[in-house]
Amino acid sequence: MTRVTNTATGASTLVDAGGSAMVEYGTDGSMTWYVTGPVLFGFGENAGTLPRGLSNIDGQFVVEFSPTFYKTLTMVNGTAYNVCTDLD
Repeated sequence: MTRVTNTATGASTLVDAGGSAMVEYGTDGSMTWYVTGPVLFGFGENAGTLPRGLSNIDGQFVVEFSPTFYKTLTMVNGTAYNVCTDLD
């Protein structure tokens, strides 16, 4: 379990992030992660296919990182939950 804390408010929650991944590196600086979750992934504003925040993604999925680190999530089977909603 991982404790995630909003440092501005002190609110915190425990999150299971004990999954694993196989990572494939591209010669152009890209990466493809083949993941069996649950894991935590941060998404920036306009920087991926999920909204800005810290997401707990569980199941089987692929995350592709472009050379500019834009993240594309392709869910095979599972769920994604923005942990930040628990920390407001």
